[in-house]
Amino acid sequence: MENKLIFSLYEKAIENTPIETVFDIINLYGDKCINGIEINSKNMSSLKKCALLCKKNKMLFRCHFPLEKMTEIDTIKYLNFINELSKELRYKINIVFHSKSTEDTFDEMIKDTKFYIDNIVNYVQKYKLNLNISLENLNFRNGTSRINVSKIDEILKSNNNLYFTYDIGHDLFDNKVCSKLSNIQIERLNNVHIHSVEKNEDHHIINNNSYCLNELKKALTELNKVKYNGPIVLEYSLDHINAKNIEEKIIEVVKSFKFFKNEIL
Repeated sequence: MENKLIFSLYEKAIENTPIETVFDIINLYGDKCINGIEINSKNMSSLKKCALLCKKNKMLFRCHFPLEKMTEIDTIKYLNFINELSKELRYKINIVFHSKSTEDTFDEMIKDTKFYIDNIVNYVQKYKLNLNISLENLNFRNGTSRINVSKIDEILKSNNNLYFTYDIGHDLFDNKVCSKLSNIQIERLNNVHIHSVEKNEDHHIINNNSYCLNELKKALTELNKVKYNGPIVLEYSLDHINAKNIEEKIIEVVKSFKFFKNEIL
């Protein structure tokens, strides 16, 4: 089965651009290479509109938990809302979460993340929500240590119902080469993020000029060896796209999927 290529849609992209326009651009310029959306938004209206447009366009709908701080009550509301969308779509929706990141030691970050993620996963299990919770490896950023590929296993081991999102770009940012995934990472892997790393910045678009092109290809070869055939999210920052406005930036990202599918995948 062929991997599904997923467009990463952040709130910033739809603040001044209707979601309908994003789907129009995908249909016009995507050359049928885009199979779904992973949306990062806490706006309930945007989430529902995106889910329904995915259904209409026969695309996969997935979520990235909002990066801004959310209270426990807001988190529960979010989970329940996505669960309601799953009833409309009639399939289990994956939600990607970040680990806790502080100035504390790794032991403290891991402890905090376990507590945070366990509460979320246990809530999903207790109320039988039609959701998968997937934890993403982060990268060291601006001198701040975060829980990366080498540190995430302890959290995965703490909850049998927690899945793993392997962010290849974050891995390369830290290590310059892709890591050999552990057995539990392979076992729990249900989602992949990918982007280029340029000049010590991640989330760059992948093209012929990408600095780490060979390493990205090697990472995908390794995933193929372990028979991963799930979604691959091309997670690019629009801030790194050179274009006049948001719509033109989105067009450039959408066009890049054909290159990725034909030359990298």
